[in-house]
Amino acid sequence: MALDIILFAGLIIMIGYVANIFSEKTKIPESLFMIMIGVLIGPVLQLTNPADLRSIAGTFATISIIIILIDSGLDFDIRLLFRKMLDASLFTILVNVLITLFVGLFVHFVYGWNILHGFLLGIVSSGTTTVMIQSLIEGLDINRETKYLLVLESILNDTTLIMIAVSLIGLIKTHGTNTLFDSIMNSFQDFLGQFFIGIFFGMIFFIAWLHTVKAIPGKKKKDYVFLISILFIQYGVVDFLGGSGIVSVLFFSLFLGNQKRIMKAFNLEEKFHTRGHLKSLRSIKLIQQDFSFFIKSFFFVFLGMIIDLNSITLQVVLMSFVIILIMILTRFLAVKIIALIEKKYIKDAFLISTMVPRGFVATLLAFLPYNEGIEIPLFPEVVTLLIFSTSIVSIFGAIIFRKKTEKKKDDKDKKEN
Repeated sequence: MALDIILFAGLIIMIGYVANIFSEKTKIPESLFMIMIGVLIGPVLQLTNPADLRSIAGTFATISIIIILIDSGLDFDIRLLFRKMLDASLFTILVNVLITLFVGLFVHFVYGWNILHGFLLGIVSSGTTTVMIQSLIEGLDINRETKYLLVLESILNDTTLIMIAVSLIGLIKTHGTNTLFDSIMNSFQDFLGQFFIGIFFGMIFFIAWLHTVKAIPGKKKKDYVFLISILFIQYGVVDFLGGSGIVSVLFFSLFLGNQKRIMKAFNLEEKFHTRGHLKSLRSIKLIQQDFSFFIKSFFFVFLGMIIDLNSITLQVVLMSFVIILIMILTRFLAVKIIALIEKKYIKDAFLISTMVPRGFVATLLAFLPYNEGIEIPLFPEVVTLLIFSTSIVSIFGAIIFRKKTEKKKDDKDKKEN
C-alpha cells in the first residue's frame, strides 16, 4: 500500500512537470491536462473511490490554501493591497448577492425548489477558489489591479461562504423567514470578528518570526521548514480562537514579502532587515516555487478524481449550464459597476467574468445540508458538477484571453513596423 502511494505520488509529480513544459510550448494551461488525468484515474478507470477522497478533501484543501497563500503574500505589494481591498470587497459582495438571488429564483420557479434551498445553492455557487485562480492568472498579461481583485475575491469567499451557508442552514432548520435579517447581520458580525482576529495574529506571528530568525544560528536554519511549521500552527491557533486562519496566513505572508517596506516605515531596517533576514527570505522564495508546483499538481488531479460520473444526469447538466451562465453574466455586470471606481478593470472584463472556478469549500458545503438532516434533491450532484465544469470554463477563458492578448500584441507590432 505504501509503495503504491509513493509510486502514485511520483507519477503525479512527473506528469505535472511534463504538463508544465507542454503548457509553455502550447499555451494550454497544465491544469486542464491534470484534471483530465484525475478523471481518468478516478471515474473512468475507477482506480480510486470518489466518496473516500471527499472525506479527506477538507484537510487537503486547507494545506493547499496555506501553500498557495504564501505565493500570494510574497508577490503582493502591500500598499496596493490596502488600496484594492475596497474594490475586492465591493466586487465580492455584488457577485455573491446577485448570484445567490438569481440562482435561488431560477431553481425556485423552474424546478420548484424551496426558495431558501435555492438561496443556499446560490451561496455555494457564488465563491471562487484561491488555488485555481492563482494558478490560472499566473503568466497572463493582466493589470496588477485585476490580479489583486481576483485573488482577494477568492480569499474573501473562502472566509465568508462557510459562515453564510451555515447561518442559512440554521435558518432552514427553523422553518421560518422572520429571522432572515438577524441571520444576515450575525453572519456579517462573525465575518468582521474573524477577519480582524486573523490580521492581528498574522502580525503577532510575523513579529515572532522576525525575532526568532534573528536568533537562530545561520548553520542551523531550515528556513522553509520553519516557515511551514509556523503557518500550520498559526492556522490552527487562529481557527481555534474563532478567527480566520486563511486571513491570518495571508497577512503573515504579506508582511514577509513586504518586509523591507514595513521595516523602513517604522525605522527598523537596521534591526529587522539584516543580511540574515534577507537570506532567509531568498531561501523561502526559492523552495516555495517548487513546493507550490507540487501542491498545484496534486490539487488538479484530486479535483478530477472526486468527480462521480454516475451522478451527472441531463437535468443536472442543464441546471448547471444555466447557473454558469448566471455566474458569467453577473460577474460581467459587477465588473461594469466597479469600473466606475477603477477603469483598468474594463480591459480585463472578459477574464474577470470567466474566472468562475469553484473549489473545495464548495465541495464541503455540498454535503453540509445532508449532514444537518436537510434533504435537497440534486444539491450535491449539481455542486459537484459545477466544481468540475466551472474549472473547465475558467481554463478555456484563460486560454481565449491569452490568445486575444497575443493577437493584439502582434497587430500592434505589425503597425509599428
